[in-house]
Amino acid sequence: MLEDINGVLNSGDVPNLYKTEDMENITPVGQAECISRGVPVNKMNIFQCYLSRVKKNIHMMICMSPLGDIFRQRLRMFPSLVNCCTIDWFTEWPDEALLGVGLGAMNESGTDLTPFTDSCVEMFKTMQKSVEKVSTRFLDELRRHNYVTPTSYLELLALYRDILGSKRKDITFQRTRLERGLTVLDEAAVTIAALKIEIDRMAPELEETRKEVERTMKELHIDQE
Repeated sequence: MLEDINGVLNSGDVPNLYKTEDMENITPVGQAECISRGVPVNKMNIFQCYLSRVKKNIHMMICMSPLGDIFRQRLRMFPSLVNCCTIDWFTEWPDEALLGVGLGAMNESGTDLTPFTDSCVEMFKTMQKSVEKVSTRFLDELRRHNYVTPTSYLELLALYRDILGSKRKDITFQRTRLERGLTVLDEAAVTIAALKIEIDRMAPELEETRKEVERTMKELHIDQE
């Protein structure tokens, strides 16, 4: 991808991008441009005039993080990222930006934290600013850079949302299982109560049956003798 971007930044063209049928739309544009500039109308000039319009009208915003060695490797491999770009280094976000982005991220994701939303966003801001302070001390003491970029803050928010969603799903599952267990226990209690009433009702009959069995056993014993 960066190789194509490097080509667009450098010459406005990506090698082997256009097919034969694409040239049918490019040619009229290039011919009109050649005529307006007063240059010979040939295949090379037509395409160059077309590319000049591409370079004039195309606008690219490329966002990269300076973390690690990948950034330096990309700049060495694709020099147009430096030579053909206006570089704007985004430094640490102010407190207002951190609070605004954090609040927006919590609201957009549908994460209902009411009434703790403001407190959570304040916690995110404090964590980000504290890491920035420690990174400054880290550079002063060990002469090593630890970049704390806006991407770090966005990843913090995304990680919190993922963990919160996972925990909520786990708690919902456990709550549902507990509710089902309690429902089964309630149904069992009702069944046991009904059985107890039935047993109490049948107790006299069972007692009479027991006495009848005892009499029968005595009679059988006598008959056996």
